[in-house]
Amino acid sequence: MWMVAVVAAFSVFLATSAHAELGSCVSENVVPVPVVETGETGVFSDAAGQHYYASEVLPVLMGSRQSVGTTANEANFQALPIGPKNRWQMTPAMIVRNANSAPTLFQKELLAAGEAIFMPQSSGAACAKLLRESEQAARQAGHGLWGQNRAAPVYWAGNPNLLLEAAGDYVIVQGRIVSLGKTPRTRYLNFGRYWKTDFTVTIARSEEDAIATHLSEIGLSFEDLAQKAVEIRGVLDVKDGPLMAWAHPEQLIVIEQKRAGRDGQNWD
Repeated sequence: MWMVAVVAAFSVFLATSAHAELGSCVSENVVPVPVVETGETGVFSDAAGQHYYASEVLPVLMGSRQSVGTTANEANFQALPIGPKNRWQMTPAMIVRNANSAPTLFQKELLAAGEAIFMPQSSGAACAKLLRESEQAARQAGHGLWGQNRAAPVYWAGNPNLLLEAAGDYVIVQGRIVSLGKTPRTRYLNFGRYWKTDFTVTIARSEEDAIATHLSEIGLSFEDLAQKAVEIRGVLDVKDGPLMAWAHPEQLIVIEQKRAGRDGQNWD
């Protein structure tokens, strides 16, 4: 009876127009799990000790300032699983705060406060749009890590030496695609004229179809990306020059209408 009541309450929640946004990120047949905070931002546990993490965002510690996730100990949370356990045996989930009273999406709260970066992992276009807009609002308002005195992880593709210093970090890179390349196993987006030192984005053959479908939905093809100004996010690697793998369609957006910054600052 308890499980039926929880599922019924969640169905009502999804049907409420004020919170229909969650429906873009979670299927209606997902069974919510009551969870509590663990003390680590974005990580929760249920009564059996199973851990869940807030998927689609990368929490960023804000020094002495209390996080969104730790300011309301009286709040109740529900985890809505959206994928299998990772190698650390944690389940990715969308997290709902106060699901029984004034429900809000925890990931959206973190992004809006500038306490996290959007990090697409499982999100489709509608969910990605919702979360990206929350991040963008924080960037424009200078909230959290986007404030003037914060070091936001935004880099200009034309400064490969600075990118090399950020190797291993999850960052946002802005720049103009100079040329395209392709081998039987990999596509390349080149952001400079010398691939041995300049920033490059790779697309593995296994990811190509999904990304091509995504591009077609917004009226583009791989060939159309040449000379486009874009913003891409992901983990920086090094192979000759700085390198990033484009594995999830929502990692990259075209921002042709914005001017390329020359100092690694936002183009907002």
